Amino acid sequence: MLRVFLALATMTVLLLSSSAAEANRLPKILPPPDVPWPEGGKFSVFLCGENDAWDACGDEEVTSEQRRAIEQRLRQIPRLVDLRYQDKVDAWMTLVEESPELREVIEVTDMPDGFHGRLLRWSDANAFDAATRVLPGVSNTYVFPDFFWKGKADISVTLCDDNGEDEPCKGRGGVTATERATIEALLRKAKGVKRIYFADRAHDIWVAREFMVRWSQVTGRDSQNKDDDTEPRPLEKYSGTYRVKIDDPKHATSIADAVKDLPGVAQVDKEPG
Repeated sequence: MLRVFLALATMTVLLLSSSAAEANRLPKILPPPDVPWPEGGKFSVFLCGENDAWDACGDEEVTSEQRRAIEQRLRQIPRLVDLRYQDKVDAWMTLVEESPELREVIEVTDMPDGFHGRLLRWSDANAFDAATRVLPGVSNTYVFPDFFWKGKADISVTLCDDNGEDEPCKGRGGVTATERATIEALLRKAKGVKRIYFADRAHDIWVAREFMVRWSQVTGRDSQNKDDDTEPRPLEKYSGTYRVKIDDPKHATSIADAVKDLPGVAQVDKEPG
């Protein structure tokens, strides 16, 4: 009988040790990294199209000569990298891949073609904006600072806030501790997850405000523009966000699908690149 008891005790210890070892191998829930804001930014220089409404176009479509001159000018700008041209078809395909609901609303002819790329220094954004928007054949230029989570996370899991005005959180209140525990357990065990950060509501609103401050530094951008979608929401509309870094982009869809319908999850997005 003693042998049986000792055997059972040994098995229990081994099972507990195995469970503890497995738990230790899973990624921990980390606070946001204490690092500076990323230095660079990205840009889009859109070209005048047929019947374009932009004042800079004057009802004139960009010519082949103007397109070549724009590209040449862009290549002369220092600290500009990853320059690429995107035609209307590619622009439309990218749009409907990210927002399938627009497939029947937006046509290929509605899309502008243009040049896209990156600025290595955000301090160059004003000069870039001023130099490019006046080029013949350019309809408009957009310059955006890199997001805080660039390179640190690939997926964001936003939690239901206390007000719950939008589906799937409407009328249900904020995420509960039990729901958070379920979300964390799934994320920790999901294949391909490398790191998991939890940004509380204070950090999320800091990120939103800091982004707007940087973006408004570019000529003509108003950080107080209430109509802009990037205007930070009131503090009570934040409940925190999980930011997930994965080891291979191919795992992004399966992770997002696994967590998006869990109670307490407001939405799941890919982090902007």
